[in-house]
Amino acid sequence: MGEPGGSDNASAVASTALDMGVPSIIVTSTHGEAFETFDHGAVDWKKLMETAHWMVNCSSLVNLGKSPAMAWSASMTFAELEGCRNVMVVDMPGDQETISKTWGLVVGKMRQIHVLFFTSEAMKAVSSLENMEEDDFLSQVREKTMVPIVCGIISGGSAVSVSHAMGSFEVDITEHGTGIVWLAGFLKSLPYSGTGISGIRNASSW
Repeated sequence: MGEPGGSDNASAVASTALDMGVPSIIVTSTHGEAFETFDHGAVDWKKLMETAHWMVNCSSLVNLGKSPAMAWSASMTFAELEGCRNVMVVDMPGDQETISKTWGLVVGKMRQIHVLFFTSEAMKAVSSLENMEEDDFLSQVREKTMVPIVCGIISGGSAVSVSHAMGSFEVDITEHGTGIVWLAGFLKSLPYSGTGISGIRNASSW
């Protein structure tokens, strides 16, 4: 789900996936309809997820109006029911003072999330909120929330740290340009990369 202009990180993941040849749909308001008040009840989530493997959202969307917030929540619930795996990009809201509220809403959805991805700015802000050291933040979040894969941008954007129950590692993403591009490739590769930590490593090095 994303903004009609496609400027959010969830839309960026979907658009990048499309460029990679992965069929992707961005659920948003219709032409001429305000995103803040769009008819989220008209979205047929069940039909949309019949053949989908991933449902990608970003945390900042919950601050853009009541309708986006309700659609954001509903999309994850339907994804869970339909066997589609949820991905959450935790990023900074437009009003950075609302990060505490935004993070709280994400925490409430943790049991539905399969992949949790932090931008570097969000990781800094949330680690401060949670009184955690940034160096061990991703592992601590994974252990506390039981989200299978927790990852985030580190080293000034040149690498991603990936935490899984069977191990943690870092991968250089310089050739991909941004963490969002890396995430799109990671999600594309993950279903076909094998099981366990070796499969996750293989997918992360696409």
